[in-house]
Amino acid sequence: MKRLLLILVFLSFCWASIAQDFDEWRRQQQQEWSKCKDVQQQKWADFREKLNKEYAEKMGRQWSSCKVSPAIPVPSRPEPPTPVIKKNAAPAPTCAVTVKEYVKPTVCEQPQPFQPIARPINEPAAAYTFNFHQTPCKVHVNEGMAFALPNVSENTVSAAWQRLSSSGYDLVADDCLNYREQLELNDWGYIELTKTLAGDFLGQNTNESVLMQAYLLVQSGYKVRLARSEGRLVLMMPFATDIYKYAYLLLDGEKFYLLDNDEEGSSYYVFNENFKGEKTASLELRKEPRFFDTPTLPKTFVSSYNPETTTNISTNQNLIDFYNSCPVTSNWRDYAKASLSKKIKWELYPVLKKQIAGKTEEEAANILLNFVQTAFAYKTDQEQFGYERPLFGDEMFYYPYSDCEDRSILFTILIHDLLHLDVVMLEYPGHLATAVRFSQDVAGYYVMMNEAKYVVCDPTYIGASVGECMPQFQNTAAATIVVYE
Repeated sequence: MKRLLLILVFLSFCWASIAQDFDEWRRQQQQEWSKCKDVQQQKWADFREKLNKEYAEKMGRQWSSCKVSPAIPVPSRPEPPTPVIKKNAAPAPTCAVTVKEYVKPTVCEQPQPFQPIARPINEPAAAYTFNFHQTPCKVHVNEGMAFALPNVSENTVSAAWQRLSSSGYDLVADDCLNYREQLELNDWGYIELTKTLAGDFLGQNTNESVLMQAYLLVQSGYKVRLARSEGRLVLMMPFATDIYKYAYLLLDGEKFYLLDNDEEGSSYYVFNENFKGEKTASLELRKEPRFFDTPTLPKTFVSSYNPETTTNISTNQNLIDFYNSCPVTSNWRDYAKASLSKKIKWELYPVLKKQIAGKTEEEAANILLNFVQTAFAYKTDQEQFGYERPLFGDEMFYYPYSDCEDRSILFTILIHDLLHLDVVMLEYPGHLATAVRFSQDVAGYYVMMNEAKYVVCDPTYIGASVGECMPQFQNTAAATIVVYE
C-alpha cells in the first residue's frame, strides 16, 4: 500500500511537471504567433501606406479634362394600356419559338481589399453612430478625424488623401466592410452605406464627404475615380451593367457614372489612376439586406382562379426604400436573383405550398401562374411612375400596380423557390415573359436552350395556362435571358 502511494505521488509530480512544461510551451507559442501576427499586420499597414502615398502623389499632378456624356434614358417599352386576356379556349399547339439570341449576364465577385486591413490589437471603442435605412451602425470615427478642404485643387486633394491614409480611416473602412457582411449588402448597398456615413459625419454632399467616401471605397477594393467641376468634387464608378438616368464620363472606353447624378458641368477635370486590386462594382443582389424592420400596412392578394389562394402581405419599408435607391437597369437577372425577403416568404409561401401540394409540375405552375396574373392590378410603368422601372419581388406587394416585367420577375422567383425548376426570361419587343424547364413533357410553345426544352409561361396573358403564348408574339423571335439554370 505504501509502495502504491509512493508511485501515485511520483506520477502526480511528473504530471505536474509535464503540465507546467506544456503551459510554458503553449505560452511561448502564443507569444510567437502574436509576434508574427504583429509583424505581418505591420507589413500590411506599411505597404498600404506606401501605396496610398504613391496614389496621393499622382493625385497632386494635373488632372485631365473630360466631357460628360448625358445620362442614358430608360428604354421605352410600348406596352398595351390593359393586359391581354385570353379569349380562345383552344389549347396551345406544341410549337417552337424562334430565339434571336441567348443572353447570359456575367456574374461578378464582390470587390475585396487587395490585402487584409490591419486592426490594432487594443483597438478603441467605436465612437460614432449613424443610421443606415433605420439600422444603427457604429464605427471608429471621432471629431479629431474631421477635415476641411479650402478648395479642390490637385495639391489640396492630394494632401487630404495622405491625411486620410494616416489617421485611422483604414480602420473605418474595415468597420464598413464588417457591416457589409453583417447587413449582407450588395455593392450598391455598400456604396450607399459609405455615402450615408460620410455625409452624416462631414456634411451631406460636401467635398469632404465625397473624398471620405472615395477613400473608403478605394480601400475596400472598388474601382473609383474622382473628378472636379466648378469647385465641386464628384465620385464616379463603373458598373458591370449599364445603368440608366446617370450621367457618365467615358474613361479608357469604360463608363464611369457620376454618383451624384448631376449633369450641370459640361466638362470635368478627372484623376484617372488605378489603385492596386481595384474591381468593378455589380448591382447583383446576392442576399437580402438585413435592415431593421419597419412594417407597412398589410395588403390582401387573392387569386381569381382559386380564392383559397389568399394572403395578407406586409413589406419592410426600409427594404422598399433601399430598392427605390437602386439604379434602373435592363438586367432582369439582377431583379429575379434578388428573390423575396424572408418576411414575405414567411407570409406567402405557406399559402402557395398548400395549394400546390400533391399537384403535378404543370398543375402547380398553373396555380402560381394564375396567382401572378390575377392577384395584382395592372398598369404600365409610364402610368404608375412616368418612366420604365422594373420592380423587385418585394415591391410587387408594395406598389399598387405592376406590368409584364414585374410579373415575370415574381413568377420566376416563385417557380424557382417552390417548384425548384430552371427558368429563363423571354424578351420580346415591348414585352417580357418566361419559360420553364419541366421534368415531364408539357405541351405548348417552347424554346430550346442547351438541348433542353423550356415551355412558355406568360404571367401577363390573363387566363392563359402553361404553354400558351400571346397571339402577337407567336411568330416573333425572342431574346432568351438566362436566370436560373
